Amino acid sequence: AEPTPSAPSPRQVAESLYAALLRSDREALAAIASPDIRIHVTEDLAYGGDYSGLPGFAALFKNTFDLIESRVEIERFFEAGSDTVVAVGRTRGTGRATGTRFDAAIVHVLTVEDGLLVGFDAFVEDRPITAAIQGTAGQD
Repeated sequence: AEPTPSAPSPRQVAESLYAALLRSDREALAAIASPDIRIHVTEDLAYGGDYSGLPGFAALFKNTFDLIESRVEIERFFEAGSDTVVAVGRTRGTGRATGTRFDAAIVHVLTVEDGLLVGFDAFVEDRPITAAIQGTAGQD
């Protein structure tokens, strides 16, 4: 689909997403996400799996928030084709129940159509986060 001239570029949508996440701005998130958004998060995480639509987006944030306090830091974006933006960075924070700290690598693949986020695939280094949730950091 050719983007309409008024629609933001995939890169702009990606940058808006992370700005909204930093502010925990649900209205801004809802404004850039397609009502039919498809979300996939690394299954080995306690909050991992598949989510769909705006209710799914909200459920993902609630499930994540219930388990961890975290901040996503994107180190770089790159475009992979006309409708895909890849965000590479880290997520750092603590397990809410344990206070155990984590620092994990992340790669997010964002698919954008007509200025809306239609796909969000989160690949997350799961072991540091799982250890923080369980309070088993440093143990294998």
